[in-house]
Amino acid sequence: MGPLIELVHVRREFDGGRIVAVADVSLSVEHGESVAIIGPSGSGKSTVLNLLCGLDQPSGGEVRFEGKAVHGPRAWAEVRADHIGFVFQNFCLIPTLTAKENVEVAMLGRIAGAAKRAERAVSLLTSLGLGERLHLKPMKLSGGERQRVAIARALANEPRLIVADEPTGALDRKSAHAIMDILTGLQRDTRTALVIVTHDREVADTCGRKIEMVDGRIVNGPATGIVHAVAGGAR
Repeated sequence: MGPLIELVHVRREFDGGRIVAVADVSLSVEHGESVAIIGPSGSGKSTVLNLLCGLDQPSGGEVRFEGKAVHGPRAWAEVRADHIGFVFQNFCLIPTLTAKENVEVAMLGRIAGAAKRAERAVSLLTSLGLGERLHLKPMKLSGGERQRVAIARALANEPRLIVADEPTGALDRKSAHAIMDILTGLQRDTRTALVIVTHDREVADTCGRKIEMVDGRIVNGPATGIVHAVAGGAR
């Protein structure tokens, strides 16, 4: 079985080519693997994550999902809807919806029937310790609870890949540890691939592989899936 997702000699430029965020980047993520991309702010790690899941498009090279190149917003929208779950630092929950409704929204157009969507939302939230918080809106939840709602939403369509951009950045240390225990536990139990961007080395240490970026360059990584990058002005 080949990689789940990979960047193949990908280049990303901004400002008409005057800023090169990443150049000739090659990176593969295997099925069921957990990978941390670590580095300080401005190191380019978020650009790499965005390229991996089609939130940004490469200036050169290609991104492949299960061996097939993915081109254009429409193709990426389908891949994300069917196979990728997202967890963000600022949660990105809809403030006017309850926890349950925020999870149900992710299933619209993918799981038929309101009853089935509601059942799955309740099951996911309950498994994450939110069984008594289903009908509360985000402002009534703590930061850790909001992030657990976001994780439930990310799992709603049974993704093959979860990408998490600074998932603990807005949380206190205790909540951060709890969220990482949930994410890494899900990755082990369900064999869902997990890619995390973080500046926190403790968070990175929970993953099976670490890739470190500094000033837009990959400065180290294990033998499998080594990334080579040359960059300037990384974002």
